[in-house]
Amino acid sequence: MIVLVVFIFALLALSDFPKLIKDKKWYEVTVLAGFYVFVLTLAVLQAGGVPLPSPVKGIQHLIVEVLHLGYPEKW
Repeated sequence: MIVLVVFIFALLALSDFPKLIKDKKWYEVTVLAGFYVFVLTLAVLQAGGVPLPSPVKGIQHLIVEVLHLGYPEKW
């Protein structure tokens, strides 16, 4: 399964990167490569059966603890 994930990502990269490199859009190549590495890492971990934390808990922490947004406890 992991080989299939890497193969599909390689095909996607071959469809995205050549035009950007030909047009010398180096910033876009760098950003897209960063996204590809991040998402490929998550996909390989998921395919490998590694339990990943829920992103909802991180978003909830950001909203409640960092931004101090939420419902008041008492009216």
